[in-house]
Amino acid sequence: MAKAKKKGIHAVPDERNLKDPNRKVPAKPRLPSIRIIDNIDIPISELSQIQRCELIAEISESILEDPEAAIITSRSDGGDEEEGGKSSSKSKMNTLLDLANPMKNSYDQTTTRLAILSLLAIFQDIIPSYRIRLPTAAEMSVQVAKDTKKVWDYEKALLASYQRYLKLLDNLWESGCGKQTKKKDAALSEISVTAILCLCELLKSATHFNFRSNILSIIVKQTSHRTCEEVSDSCCGAISHVFKEDKQGDVALEAARSIAKMIKERYEKGASASMSIRPAVVRTFLSLPLRVHEDEAQAAKLAEQAKAKMKKKDRNELDDVDEEMKEGDATVDKIVLAKSQADTLHAVTLTYFRIIKGTNITTDDDRTNTKQKKKVHHATTLLAPALEGLAKFSHLINFDTVHDVLTVLKGLMKNVETMPLDASLNCVLTAFQTLQGPGRELQIDQKEYVSPLYSQLPRLVSERNDSTNTELALKCLYFAFIKRKEYSNVRVAAFAKQLSTVAMHAPSYTSAPLLAFLQQLLHRYPSAAQLLENEEDVVTQGTYTPNAEDPEYTNPFATSAWELGVLKFHINPEVAHHARGAGAKRMLQLPAEDPTKILAEMVRNSRELHIAHRISKKKHPLATKGKANKTDKRRRIQARFITPRTSQEHHLLPFT
Repeated sequence: MAKAKKKGIHAVPDERNLKDPNRKVPAKPRLPSIRIIDNIDIPISELSQIQRCELIAEISESILEDPEAAIITSRSDGGDEEEGGKSSSKSKMNTLLDLANPMKNSYDQTTTRLAILSLLAIFQDIIPSYRIRLPTAAEMSVQVAKDTKKVWDYEKALLASYQRYLKLLDNLWESGCGKQTKKKDAALSEISVTAILCLCELLKSATHFNFRSNILSIIVKQTSHRTCEEVSDSCCGAISHVFKEDKQGDVALEAARSIAKMIKERYEKGASASMSIRPAVVRTFLSLPLRVHEDEAQAAKLAEQAKAKMKKKDRNELDDVDEEMKEGDATVDKIVLAKSQADTLHAVTLTYFRIIKGTNITTDDDRTNTKQKKKVHHATTLLAPALEGLAKFSHLINFDTVHDVLTVLKGLMKNVETMPLDASLNCVLTAFQTLQGPGRELQIDQKEYVSPLYSQLPRLVSERNDSTNTELALKCLYFAFIKRKEYSNVRVAAFAKQLSTVAMHAPSYTSAPLLAFLQQLLHRYPSAAQLLENEEDVVTQGTYTPNAEDPEYTNPFATSAWELGVLKFHINPEVAHHARGAGAKRMLQLPAEDPTKILAEMVRNSRELHIAHRISKKKHPLATKGKANKTDKRRRIQARFITPRTSQEHHLLPFT
């Protein structure tokens, strides 16, 4: 071993040396780290795809670390340049924008998608919370502080980069079959879908920033995209988000006017163009948090005009500064909000009327042709969200508009059987909310709107039923009999009998809330409790005719609510519970047993395939409590065990 060490031969190390804590292990030599961002001026075409992806990541990190230095074009000392021997080099933001451009990255789709998504995250992080106003030529001519000039340069560069990014997204969308062609099988590329989704996210996060109108115009056009539902749903979701989050009301007004203009143009082109509108586009108006009545908005407009006249008299130099300071203030101007909401309500109401009147024209025509049937079906699909929105905002409309609303609804009531169930129920609900809201002063018999509701209840069983239709039916029943007083006992009894019949054949999530409402109805109108008596004990004339159009002519007291006796033994305990409660005229325990709350719980149970049931626990006959003693032995239940009979084993005998 000693000779081997002298000659420099590596001997086998001893195991004790390996466990020596003082033994130093030589460190492995590390290669120098190469950062691609240091060679940012290298042409993009010379980089591989992996190097481009790494460059996107490094540039994104450096921009977020110091946005001002990364966006403003840097200058380096050059040789023979005219401007003081300085040459301008490409900024990091411009390099990232070039990486996102397919024409500059050799049409690499992966690089383009990663770059535009990285730019989306960057702009969402560095965009200021105010709208940038570039200085005028007069302001630029004035000598300002160095910091102010630096802020002006940064805002100008940021705005230019943001505008370039929006133009790039628009071009990517249009180049990837963004323009809707007549070919139904025209597929969208991944880059074009990514571009439009980035525009939707920018509309959500940068509604206060510049170029908002440009983004909004692109998204509104694609809310009814023909081929890609994902694009249409994303655009509608972005506009709904704007409606919910807009505090001042000006952005929501601009979006509502854009959608109303698009729907108006398509209806003016004809029925074929109106068929391209998706119901989700009309349903976006439901996200509007409108709270200002039209009369209050008119008073706000008059107050604003008076305030403007006073400003003209006492205007001074500081008024312009105050107006600019209000833009950055987070408070909400109530006068501006009232005016914006009033104009938004006007645009939305006109759109609803246009859809309803267009539907009324198409349903009156001959529907023998298949094309005409398709047009009628599509028109009625737009009718349901229009009536739903009109029912939501009916309490805000002016008294002069109530007469027009009721006239249109009466025309729809004539064709209530041909409309979808949700559209017909929304029609009845809109009429009730209008009459009990702004039309309360009108002396109108609501019988015209109660009779169609009676004929629509059996459709909860005969047609495709979901939780939405059941919820609409409960709302209509609440407005017809609970919120208003019904003076016809025959009409109340007819509805009580109809509810018990529908609950007999409907699904469990429909039967339980209808029976709960029947309990509420019998408690409010005790005269209808005659249906709970035996048919032999009731002295009446005629027979019960449930198919009559008018519930007054059904003669409900000639029969009884015998369905409640059958529903007591329903497999669902919730249905059986409310059937027993209705038969016993037991009062509901509100709000725990509210019909809408029962509906939500039953729908959840049906989706989860859950049926609530009681667990019956029976004690074993030999079970004893504690230690056994003499008294326990006497009280113990005597259990008899039968000895099984011995088998003769006939099956094992030989066959003879």
